[in-house]
Amino acid sequence: MNVAFADISLPLWLVVSQWTLLFALGFLIIVMYRQVGLLEQLKDAGSEREGLTVGEKAPSFDHIPIKQDTNDPLRFEPTERWTLLAFADPECVSCENTVRALERLSPKLRQTMRVLVVTRSQPPQIAASDAFSTASFAISRIRADVSYKVYRTNVTPFGYLIDPQGMIRAKGVIGDEASIRNLVQKGNHVPINVEFIVS
Repeated sequence: MNVAFADISLPLWLVVSQWTLLFALGFLIIVMYRQVGLLEQLKDAGSEREGLTVGEKAPSFDHIPIKQDTNDPLRFEPTERWTLLAFADPECVSCENTVRALERLSPKLRQTMRVLVVTRSQPPQIAASDAFSTASFAISRIRADVSYKVYRTNVTPFGYLIDPQGMIRAKGVIGDEASIRNLVQKGNHVPINVEFIVS
């Protein structure tokens, strides 16, 4: 049996197979978009589960600035001013991207908050990273248990926005400039005004 379209005659099996293929492709596209949406939800949920809870008090810890000549630790007290605290390691490519993004954003950020990047890596690894060794903002070494046990942060780069009372107001993975901006500006209830210059 043939199906005629204007002056063209096609076998019925060819017409049916083409329509079947078209519907199958449409179904696969719908399944693919649904899967991408689920992966995005899982990523966001994973970010929310990581680390300390928003609204929790940020713990104090000892740190050693990488540009300090001595090994005498300083005490990080998360109070008195807004703080962007980032956990990052030079062996991580995303962390290097984060440090470069913070380098671009830090002049604006420092008008309203302090920026502190902490790493559990050792001096040779830090020195081998241009992004870490030449940063103009504060980068410090910490004991590994500060990230794992104290802040319960297992992934890097991960950031916390801490208010002047020492409470965590926002948190999340900060792998690029957009995610840093999003963390800083997350929630309209955060009473800080950072006007980023888009260049």
